[in-house]
Amino acid sequence: MWPTERAAGSTLPLGRLLPLLARALPGLEGRVGLPAPDEFAIGSASAAIGQLLQHLRQQHPEAGPHYWGCRSWSLLLWQPAYATVLAVELAAVLPDFSAMQQRLLPGMVAGFSLPEQMLQPAAIASLRQQAARQLVEMADCLHAQLHAQQPLHPKLAGRLLADCVAAALLRVQQQRPALDNATVTDWCRQWLDAMQLPQASGLWPVALEQGGERLALERRACCQHFRRCDGTLCSTCPKLKPAARIALLRQEWAQQDVELA
Repeated sequence: MWPTERAAGSTLPLGRLLPLLARALPGLEGRVGLPAPDEFAIGSASAAIGQLLQHLRQQHPEAGPHYWGCRSWSLLLWQPAYATVLAVELAAVLPDFSAMQQRLLPGMVAGFSLPEQMLQPAAIASLRQQAARQLVEMADCLHAQLHAQQPLHPKLAGRLLADCVAAALLRVQQQRPALDNATVTDWCRQWLDAMQLPQASGLWPVALEQGGERLALERRACCQHFRRCDGTLCSTCPKLKPAARIALLRQEWAQQDVELA
């Protein structure tokens, strides 16, 4: 966890934060330094987006433009969204993620670099407001570049972004199990309000068979994965009735508990 012995007002280098993010979400691998040849900036992502779309169209021609657009959007946004939420909630800092250079792989975006920065801890409530603005600005920039090549309705894009933020907060709760559901749900409301996406996603308390409740993502948009020949509706898909979602979520959680035992 992020050190609790920081002196008030002290700054810390970015290199101390990145391992925390990677531990909180395996696969969110960042490094400090100059961009590599296979990385692209958020402000100039058009070429990378073209390659992503070309790959998806070739690999999944049957899925169609709804899937190609949603999948590309999710790949472009997952690292900025998760890194922003985890940095604020777990470490009380906000790097300049607009300088993020993301690594492009065939059909995937994973790994990133950032220039060295000294991070100033601050009150999390105020950081949420700043972080929300920064994240929305990055999303707007990426959406404009994607939309030029593969139209994606802004409302759908906003809902998928909100899903990513809500999912990141569930990851925060996993890292800090003492956080109660009401607190995490309230944090989700604060984030989405600050992003001006108050009804775009949410967290849903699901009753467990053994008693108690566990939060799940309450999506209000479909990621379109079901359009692939090998695709299905996910456990949190809004196309499923609540009872079906609950049954799938309970199965997933039971399997996760077995794997962790």
